[in-house]
Formats: sequence, C-alpha cells, structure tokens
Amino acid sequence: MASLMGRRVVVTGSGRGIGERIAAAMAAEGAAVVVTARTGDQVEQAAAKIRSAGGVAHAIVADIADDESVSRLAEDSERLLGGPIDTLVNNAGVYKAAKFMDHDLEDWNWVLGVNVVATVRVSKAFVPAMLELERSRVIFVASVAGKKGSYGQAAYNASKHAQIAITRCMAIEYGDTNLRVNAICPGFTMTDLIDADEIAAVHGTDADTWWSGVEAASTIGRTVRLGEIASLAVYLASPAADGMNGQSLAIDGGILYA
Repeated sequence: MASLMGRRVVVTGSGRGIGERIAAAMAAEGAAVVVTARTGDQVEQAAAKIRSAGGVAHAIVADIADDESVSRLAEDSERLLGGPIDTLVNNAGVYKAAKFMDHDLEDWNWVLGVNVVATVRVSKAFVPAMLELERSRVIFVASVAGKKGSYGQAAYNASKHAQIAITRCMAIEYGDTNLRVNAICPGFTMTDLIDADEIAAVHGTDADTWWSGVEAASTIGRTVRLGEIASLAVYLASPAADGMNGQSLAIDGGILYA
C-alpha cells in the first residue's frame, strides 16, 4: 500500500521488541526510518534488516535520558533523512515489578525519568519543527497499565498514566495545527522489557503459571502480537488517521475489558 511513502520517521527504543517491529512496519509502507536506542549493535542490526528488505533505515545510538544525546538525535535524524521528522514514535521505556512498599525512590526516579521525563525531552526536541509541516504525528507507545491499576507495578502504571495524560494535553493544545498526537496501549507482550520471573515472584507464583493466567484473561485466548501493535502504529501514522487525536487505543486481546 505504501501508505507512508515519503514520510520521515524516528522510533525510539527500536533496537528490539515493539519498537523494532514498528520501525520495520513503517519502512515497509514506504517511510524512511531512524532506528535509535542506547545499544549500538541492536540498532545497527535492526536497521540492516530493514535495508535488506528494501527499506530505508539509519541507525543512531542515543540515550533519551540525556539532553545532549537527544539534541544530537534530532539534528542527525534530520540530516540523514533529508528533512524535518514528521513522525515521532515515543516507544523507549523501562519496567520494574514490585509491590508499592518495595519500590524505593530510586526505582520511582528511574521509571518516571525514562518513561515520562525522557519522552517529554524527546518530544520537545522534535515537535517545534513538526508543527511547521503539512502532516505530522507523535505516537506514544503507552500501555493498558495507563488505563487501570495493576498488582505489583505502581511506578510503571503511574508512568503510563502520565504518558496518556501528555497525549491528551498535547492533542488539545495542538489540535488546530496539522500535528496529531495519539497513544497505543498494548497489554502484556513477551519482550525483553518484561522479566516474567520477576513479576511472577511478585505475584507469588512461577513464570509459566503467571503467563498462562495473562493469556487466559484475554477474550481471544492469547496476548497481542508485535506485528499487530506495529500495524496500529502504521495506521496512526497514515493519512487514514487524520481525524484521530488525543486517543489512547488499547490493543490487548480484550484483557482490559474482559
């Protein structure tokens, strides 16, 4: 379909997992993509896969928790892609499972610092130029954890609630421009972000039992797949989603409302 032909895209945290699949899916639809994360080997490999499939991709190592690194990311992305970025996917994030009283302040500072403050840092670096374009997008990869409470992940849930709030506020403030801001809210997806043994221990069980419970809670009998999340990201980046703004779309196999 080439629904993103000519678009210039940055996907943070795209060396692996959800971000890697989003970057690949957008490149497959014609976008030129910057793959970025802290780990050089991962971003180089992810970008190479896109290029081997006929897409356009550049790898940039960047730390979204660092002001200078993010400034360089914005400058290098525009230089490598030949113009201002029109689609920013705020995907990079961290996760830690623990009961509320077992989360120390260092945990809170880490989770909120990356999932909230760092995504604000990245957005502020790219959005000014995006506001001058005919069509632009900011897409947050949040979580259904931003729509409800969860056992043993207060810091993570708080950070994802914050991402959804930022999405809504940006959408209100810039709704009269060509910028659209939306969030994707996946349910549990087995990626390197999740330590199944860690979260199972918080629940007082083993990883296999905990994961079986997650799958059983879904109305479709399984958790959502990475390609399904990536397809939603492609839709939100495409002209078909010009009327979407300030939305936080759950894609979790029906777990949220089961």
